[in-house]
Amino acid sequence: MLFGFFIQMFLLCAGAFLAGVLLTWLTMRSRAVHEVPVVGRLSIMEEPVPVPPAIKANSRTMMFHTPESPYYKRMKGDAFFHSPEDARRAGYTMWTPRPRIPATAS
Repeated sequence: MLFGFFIQMFLLCAGAFLAGVLLTWLTMRSRAVHEVPVVGRLSIMEEPVPVPPAIKANSRTMMFHTPESPYYKRMKGDAFFHSPEDARRAGYTMWTPRPRIPATAS
C-alpha cells in the first residue's frame, strides 16, 4: 500500500517536471526563431552589465575606503557605494591616515 503511494507521487512529480521542461523549451525555441539581431543596441535577451561599486564601507566604524586606500584590498566591507559623494550623503567619512606620533627618547 505504501509502495503504491510512493509510485503515484513519483509519477506525479516526474510528469510535472517533464511538463515544465517541455514548456520552457517551447518558449525558448519560439523566441530564438523570431529574434532579430540588432546591431548597436541590447537585444531583449541581454541585460546590461552592472558596474561594480568602487567604494567599500564599514558600517561599524562609519568609514569608507576608495581604491587608493592601502586597506581597500584587504577589507571586505558591508556597505558599497558608487562614488565618495554617495558615501558621504549616507553619513560615512573617508578614511585618512593616522598621524604618526614620534617616539620619545627615554
